[in-house]
Amino acid sequence: NDARGPTGPMGGKPRLEFLRGWIGIAIVNARERPAVAMSFAVGAAAVLPAACAAVTIAFFIFVVFFAALSFPIGVTTAVWWISTRVLVRHKTSDSEIKIAEPSAKPEAVPAADPPRGAVAPRELPVDVDEDARALATPRPHDPLSTTMTTMSAEDLSTTLTSAGLSDGEQDDEARDPTACLTHRELHLRDVPRGFLPNLASTRRVRVLDLGGNELAQLPGLELLAGTLQHLRLSRNWFAAVPPEVKELKALKELDMSRNFVRNTEDALPVAALAKLEHLRVLDFRYNRKLFKQETVDLLRAAIPQAEVVKLTVSFPAPEGSFVGSSPGDRDATTLRAQLEPWSTLALRRRLVEDFGEPPTDPETVQRSEVMARLLELYEEEGGAAGRRVVRASGTPVSVGTRDALLRELREWSARRRKGAKGHQQERPSISAESYMIVRSPTDFEAKLGAGSRKARQAADKFAKYAKLWALAESALREVDPAFADSFTALAVTHGFRGSPHIDKQNIGPFYGLALGDFPAGSGWVCVECDARTVAAVDTREKLAKVDGRFPHWVAPYPEGAERYSLIYYQTMGEPTPITTAVFGADAQLAALDEE
Repeated sequence: NDARGPTGPMGGKPRLEFLRGWIGIAIVNARERPAVAMSFAVGAAAVLPAACAAVTIAFFIFVVFFAALSFPIGVTTAVWWISTRVLVRHKTSDSEIKIAEPSAKPEAVPAADPPRGAVAPRELPVDVDEDARALATPRPHDPLSTTMTTMSAEDLSTTLTSAGLSDGEQDDEARDPTACLTHRELHLRDVPRGFLPNLASTRRVRVLDLGGNELAQLPGLELLAGTLQHLRLSRNWFAAVPPEVKELKALKELDMSRNFVRNTEDALPVAALAKLEHLRVLDFRYNRKLFKQETVDLLRAAIPQAEVVKLTVSFPAPEGSFVGSSPGDRDATTLRAQLEPWSTLALRRRLVEDFGEPPTDPETVQRSEVMARLLELYEEEGGAAGRRVVRASGTPVSVGTRDALLRELREWSARRRKGAKGHQQERPSISAESYMIVRSPTDFEAKLGAGSRKARQAADKFAKYAKLWALAESALREVDPAFADSFTALAVTHGFRGSPHIDKQNIGPFYGLALGDFPAGSGWVCVECDARTVAAVDTREKLAKVDGRFPHWVAPYPEGAERYSLIYYQTMGEPTPITTAVFGADAQLAALDEE
């Protein structure tokens, strides 16, 4: 018969028969061999208590071990629960928002040192009522809370006036100052979760000020579409107008000043802004990518309802703003040319901090007027000749290295003159016969994998000038091995003259080396150290460290003289803080300060 059952090769009945057979065999053996059976029974009786004891001990050890682990966890949990429920004041949850009712007088805030980022309360006139005075006292800021600080009546009046509203509109807006909220200068990179939805649930917020933070996006802003009229996002990290703005149908004012908004269709959605019928004020001042007059004309034409359009225009520059169209067009021996690299803001600051002049209004006093006043004040001190000059010198490069490098530079110059076809100058704003930039592998290798065409070109150029790069690197390694490992670009020049400028792309100081037959004592690198001090750095056959984020230029040298220069600099990595203009000249600068 087939022994296969329904569940496998042996069914239930055969298994029972098999078990019965073994039991029968055991009984027969016990009857036939009683001594063996008795020995087995005695052994089992002796082992059983020991086995039970072992199991009991193991269980006890497990319980003790578990308790040892659980006790500190339990204590920690209890302490946390007590500290969060009893000892610490309850904070606003994500589903709540604390906004005082207009008719209710806010509780007085006890005097204490303001937390980091909090704004000190402003003194109000005597005739301001107590409710307004209470609202003028900011609540302590908590970046993780959804609580917002209400604007004071005085602040509200100022901001609404700056928005270009009429007196009647200001009165209407000021009736409920608690609907005007500010959360400034808290270094926020994003808003707390649930913050904007909670604001929207109140249906009262008309003014929202999030200036002075580090915000780059505002998801959920569209939830305020029904009430928000004034949006202040100045001094943040926005590279584009938040796309949610197009949903704010009641918006009257948009302040995006001092951000990083680009001049592209996506970043500056002119068509979407034009559909906001109530938009009255647009502020895009001090966005470095928005600097052309044509952008202002476009905004005014496309958004006719906007009565006020603010944008910092630097191109075309107003008449008298600059001398020459580029650094190469300027006479570096004149004070005006040496000051031109500074921004208008820096020149305004110099008037106040270095010459004690009253602050100038950017809206009414243009760059040309600021520069003219500065030159007048300098002239009273002797002009360019009245500025102190500090002499500094770099570290000499070994004779063998600099001779090999000069031979390679002369061959490079000859090849470029022979086959350049008008493309010797890669930086046309600078006065030089030849100017070439070679990027390090650190700069382009990461981009090669992404198929970057510029990275491929940089790699090909590096391969072409590999010998020149190796010689230049060996010279730098003699002086500063660490910088030789970290610089990301090499500028190679021939016949560089004057050209006062600031290297805005640099993230730290650079090293400079000059070679050729130009006379000693000429062709120095000049750097402005402060308003009244210039350092003249000797880089002839020497490597000197200079911070190109200060204005710098090349001093005159004879016509027809040969002068090559190598500039080692960094444009990638962690920026180095700006400290001193020239390294290794501390003693000379200190001596001048004492004088």
